[in-house]
Amino acid sequence: MMMTVGLFISHGSPTILTEENKWKDLLRNIGKDVMEKYKPDTIIVSSPHFISWSGDYYIENSEKLECIQDYYGFPEETYKYCYEAYNDVELVNEIVMASDGIIKEDNRWGLDHGAWIPLLFMFPEYKPKVVTISITDNSPESHYAIGEKIRNAVEKLGRKVLFLATGSPTHRLDLFYFKITPKPTNFDIILMDMIKSGEFDKILRINELYPKEYQTAMPEGNLNTLYILLGFVKPKRAEILGYDTPWPGVSMLAASFYD
Repeated sequence: MMMTVGLFISHGSPTILTEENKWKDLLRNIGKDVMEKYKPDTIIVSSPHFISWSGDYYIENSEKLECIQDYYGFPEETYKYCYEAYNDVELVNEIVMASDGIIKEDNRWGLDHGAWIPLLFMFPEYKPKVVTISITDNSPESHYAIGEKIRNAVEKLGRKVLFLATGSPTHRLDLFYFKITPKPTNFDIILMDMIKSGEFDKILRINELYPKEYQTAMPEGNLNTLYILLGFVKPKRAEILGYDTPWPGVSMLAASFYD
């Protein structure tokens, strides 16, 4: 039976690369657990930094995914880190076909820091192939449907795939720069309760159900990476693996989803 598991993991600030931060240890432990239990052939990663504002979804078809250091004004030592990976081009082609033209091929992007920072700590030695797909400004339901199409392609090829969605539930960079004391937001608490209780349909409508909390938290990428993950996994259960607020205005969440 094909492994169908997804991870939602916050990548955090690029300063995590050089800081003493317990989140790096969590990423390492999650990576070890994935390798021991699954050893996936391919990681499909959706980062909030790979975004299309045209409404079109994009998937990279280059043989090798180059590292993109898409951050500016950070300490010089943060630019010494990078992570590259080979693409699973066969799976990319299958995903494009399964999408009926909704997902378009592209060769201008690689692995932005939302993708490669978690991969760097999770898979430092064994490097699985990686497929990266964009989010858009479309609805949660649209992203969920993209996840379904990706799963159809994966099942057709019989790949052992881990879906990795990244981003922060609370992403208030204004609070980061104003040095507001870090603390969990009401939005984070609501989202984690939904995950733990298996109310995945409500996660798709969290913006409608809790508009004030959603707007206050300004979730990174509007949680669209998570919506693709939910469509891919169609989870029956999930668990919280970690949560932290290491910086003002930025929360860190790690959760696993299983079919």
